[in-house]
Amino acid sequence: MKDRFVRRQLAAATMLALAAHAAAAQDNASDAAQDKARKLDTIMVSGSVLGASRADDVKTYAGSRQVIDRDALAKGANRSLDDALQHVPGVKIFDETGTGVLPQIALRGLYESRSGRVQALLDGIPLSLAPYGQTSLSLFPVTMNQIDRIDIVRGGAAVQYGPNNVGGVINFVSKPIPEQWTTTLGEKITAYGRGQMLRDTSVSTGGYLTPNFGMQLDADYLKGEYFRDHSGTNVKNVRLRTEWWIADDKVLKADIQRYVAHMDMAGALSVADYLDDPRQATRPLDHFHGTTTRASLTYEQDLGAWAWFDASKFSWSNFSADSERNFIVGMRRSSAETWRPDLAPQLEQSAPRGFKVYGTQPQFSLDIDGPVSQKWTVGARAVRENIDFLVGNTGLDNGVYTLVRDWQFRDRAWAGYVSDAIGFADDRFVVTPGVRYEHLDATYRNLANGTAFNNNVRNWLPGLTLGFKASDKWYIYADAQRSLRAPQVTQIVFGDNLESELAWNYELGARFHPTARTEIHADLYRIDFDKQIQLDNTTRTYGNIGKTVHQGLEANIDWSPLALDGLKLSLGYAYLDAEQRSGQYEGLRVPYTSRNQVNVGASFTRGDTTVALSGYYFSSAYSDAANTRQENAIASVGRLPSYAVWNAQWTQQLMKSGTSVLTGSLAVNNLFDRNYYYRGVDTSPWGRQPAPSRSVTLGLELSF
Repeated sequence: MKDRFVRRQLAAATMLALAAHAAAAQDNASDAAQDKARKLDTIMVSGSVLGASRADDVKTYAGSRQVIDRDALAKGANRSLDDALQHVPGVKIFDETGTGVLPQIALRGLYESRSGRVQALLDGIPLSLAPYGQTSLSLFPVTMNQIDRIDIVRGGAAVQYGPNNVGGVINFVSKPIPEQWTTTLGEKITAYGRGQMLRDTSVSTGGYLTPNFGMQLDADYLKGEYFRDHSGTNVKNVRLRTEWWIADDKVLKADIQRYVAHMDMAGALSVADYLDDPRQATRPLDHFHGTTTRASLTYEQDLGAWAWFDASKFSWSNFSADSERNFIVGMRRSSAETWRPDLAPQLEQSAPRGFKVYGTQPQFSLDIDGPVSQKWTVGARAVRENIDFLVGNTGLDNGVYTLVRDWQFRDRAWAGYVSDAIGFADDRFVVTPGVRYEHLDATYRNLANGTAFNNNVRNWLPGLTLGFKASDKWYIYADAQRSLRAPQVTQIVFGDNLESELAWNYELGARFHPTARTEIHADLYRIDFDKQIQLDNTTRTYGNIGKTVHQGLEANIDWSPLALDGLKLSLGYAYLDAEQRSGQYEGLRVPYTSRNQVNVGASFTRGDTTVALSGYYFSSAYSDAANTRQENAIASVGRLPSYAVWNAQWTQQLMKSGTSVLTGSLAVNNLFDRNYYYRGVDTSPWGRQPAPSRSVTLGLELSF
């Protein structure tokens, strides 16, 4: 951001100088550029272990990490953001709609409904409904047209980014506000056959109105049907962002967003119905509705030299969200038939929840130069969460409404953290110890019967990372960190006041750049998980299943052959051994974990044309702690088969005139129309949940 401001000022000065003396202006511009670079190197003290979440930040990051850039998002046959995440080793998506509206993301085998074990951020701000009490992404107010890149951090960030970071952190980074006012209009039409089509209309417009004030408006409208019957979709997302450079060393960033989603949910199928037609729907009442209004205000200032520090920076982020979401589903009255997808519903259940969240986070970054350099990061965060939780049933035969739950949760949390990156040998070897303290007071009240109790969390979470730049080609790292996730609102009640999930995470990895066109990364990891909370899919109750261990290998290679300019090849692999280490099923695999994952990708660019092909493979998994192989009568448990999916996209620049560019694309997802399924998801937990069938997407984008 600062680079943009300085460049803007230099450009203005250069234009004036050219009018007076062209040759002198050229010399002055060169000197000014050098001064600017020196100044930026001095004052841009990183206030985040993630930096700017760019590819260059990954090269010397002491942890497993990967960035999906704008080019890969736009040209990689991605219908949604979670489509893009499928291509990262260690990430598994349980895709029920193909729209990305209700993502189901698992990191390193850590899975819970609605991405409950993923720390998802938008520009560093938590995306979950409530960072402590409801970590799921039952509302996901992020769409493709707003995002520049995705930063997937699987280790090394727990001290600064908590809680709920056992598997890692995913940071979605917004597109930068452009120098000159720019407008982009986009239209995508996805066809699934049988007359089912989904339109995605997007508008982005913004730029700098003055040398120090910029704004950006992004809007997206998703309308139509996905690949199943009973799949009507209507999603609107509007976001306004501003940047105000108060001075060279002070910037104020603000944004406000409104997101509204309506979606019919096709739900899971019985085995017989799935075999008959996996695209049908037998749950005609199931529907989702959600709204959220989000806002944030961030102030950043370079403080320069201060006390005995050679450079320092202060940032203060504030965020709020006012959200509502409701799942309406059809059910049976008998507990033995509650979620049966092959029987007509007898009840309509409505489960509206309201969330009001406020958070504030000040942070200092402080640098000390010398033979042994130090980079201190000191920060704190306070969060206030008010959650209202209603559930009621209406008899379809008599219209009688019965209140089932009327719960109220009040969470008051604060956290403090400190870390110090100590650099030796000109910062070639960096040791970063740190610690985070989490303090949570959660109050539960059952307004229907007057019962109440508290659930309190007090935990110190230490961390240590080691990074060694062995040469210009080799970077080696290791890290160990303590992570936590507090019990969620439903777990507190149905799990009899469960204890917090705690884990120790360990990593050892290396990055190797043998040539400028080749990047190789590999890591070994182990997650010692204690008191892990698991949902019993048949009884629909929660319990601390005790100790589990997730350990494995992740590797990826990116190669651009010198002999064929424009060709990019990638290969990724993940091996996961996730085992239960206590309780009745000790020694068996953790549910939903695939031992093997393979990712392949290739793209070729020649002139204005790019052709991309990608694929991913996941081996089989179990859907219960007992590792039941045979599906039961209601298909709530059973072995999940392996699957492989291929996607392809053709991208063509159709026209360019001045600053106006028209681009077209044609993508095919699930190229060979592979039929595969997951176990039932969330409000439709029994049965087979079909994965998206083959689709064809035609896209046009005009930027001017």
